[in-house]
Amino acid sequence: MKNRGSLLIMTLAVMILLVTLIGSFLYAIGVFIKNSGWEETDAKVLWLAEAGLQKAIWYLMTPVASGGRGENWPASGTVTLTENLPDVNNTYTMAVTFWDFALAANGSTASANSSNGVNVPSRAIDGNNVTFWESQFNPGAGAGSGNGTPQFITITFPYTLTVNKVHFIANTAATRPRDYSWQVSADNSSYTTVLSVVGNGATDVTDTFSAQSNVNYLRLRVTRSGGGGHVRVSTLEVIGRKISSTGTVVTGGNTLTRTVVQTVVTDDAAPQNQVAYYEPDWVEQ
Repeated sequence: MKNRGSLLIMTLAVMILLVTLIGSFLYAIGVFIKNSGWEETDAKVLWLAEAGLQKAIWYLMTPVASGGRGENWPASGTVTLTENLPDVNNTYTMAVTFWDFALAANGSTASANSSNGVNVPSRAIDGNNVTFWESQFNPGAGAGSGNGTPQFITITFPYTLTVNKVHFIANTAATRPRDYSWQVSADNSSYTTVLSVVGNGATDVTDTFSAQSNVNYLRLRVTRSGGGGHVRVSTLEVIGRKISSTGTVVTGGNTLTRTVVQTVVTDDAAPQNQVAYYEPDWVEQ
């Protein structure tokens, strides 16, 4: 009898252990299945965010006549679009912002081969059209002090990027860059001229040229001002777009979102040549 009792107790203990192990195993499987569902949903949200990013780039790359928005979208500020893919529970929302790579607030700095008093180079990229950079000397032949010496302002970017559109506002017609060139460099030593202008008559100018990659420095080199005297530049911009795309999935009463960001310059001319400076192609907020 004593042996039978011991055997019964051992059998009961083994059964309890087996039930515990099976219960733990079933619980682990349930958790795994549940987590797998969330991981799948999380991946879907990221894919939606990437889809919105690519759709925004397509809008920028494609001219309006071909169904896109063109490289000038938006002309200023931020525009936001939400599209369903494939139903109302799966969406992406893109926010496209006019972006100035040269702006000091976005990490760039400015220098020049001369400046006059308080009108230092940083005033051309401070986001204020009233302040300005003024050269100390006159760049043009026969202009007096500094005769024949080009005056230039150089933008240093906080990262390597691609440039294809630039903009400047001159303080006055007399101090506008009349004869000038845009130059780019990777090392601030060797510069390549990408556009030359002679006889400019405007104070508010947007110039475009073939997309230039691996640019760390951009220079506006002036050889003659509008009035033959000093040069004044109130605003200097390097134009692109910043795209933020948020994917959203609504499932089981829960809402899951992920957001990715990319900054691009675009060219919707033929042949199309859209490029982005970020490596990797996008970053997640």
